[in-house]
Amino acid sequence: MNKRNQLRLVTLGAALAPLSAMAHTGHEVSGFFQGIAHPLTGADHLLVMLAVGLLAAGRSRVGGLNRESIAIPAAFLFAMVGGTLLALAGVAVPFVEQGIVVSVMAAGVLLALAVRFSLVMGAVVAASFALFHGLAHGAELPLAASPLGYIAGFMISTAALLMAGTKLGQLADSYSLGLISRIAGVAVAAFGIAVAV
Repeated sequence: MNKRNQLRLVTLGAALAPLSAMAHTGHEVSGFFQGIAHPLTGADHLLVMLAVGLLAAGRSRVGGLNRESIAIPAAFLFAMVGGTLLALAGVAVPFVEQGIVVSVMAAGVLLALAVRFSLVMGAVVAASFALFHGLAHGAELPLAASPLGYIAGFMISTAALLMAGTKLGQLADSYSLGLISRIAGVAVAAFGIAVAV
């Protein structure tokens, strides 16, 4: 493996390293900058968003866009916002944190097994993961806070993480480093299992 590919491997590993155990404890959720920081400071969100991007990479070439690399991350982003709005509207869904943990484990397993979805199924899977993350975001917002800035902030971070995962997946595929995505999947699933235990 040449130095360029080694650097990519190290970058991918660093991107997938957890920053904290979960994203839903002891942080301010009132404004735009807190919204930007939120997905970046909780390993559960960070790992799922990168994993969904890796899953969406499909077989597209580096720098190229295909329907999967746009539609699957978009489905995740819109479902997460939908979950947030449902929570803000007072819709109570049981087992949200458990759903988040399951989404981390499932995303990891899908990556590890190199599962390739159809466009529709990929969007449905991504949206189901995102719904739980969005419900958690919405439940955290205090009633006195204006949620618009926070939502805008976490949408920006989420979109950036999804794009980063897609780009990493495209790079891995183009350099025949599919093993990297599989290893990343094992690491993501292991993190989910560790959180669940």
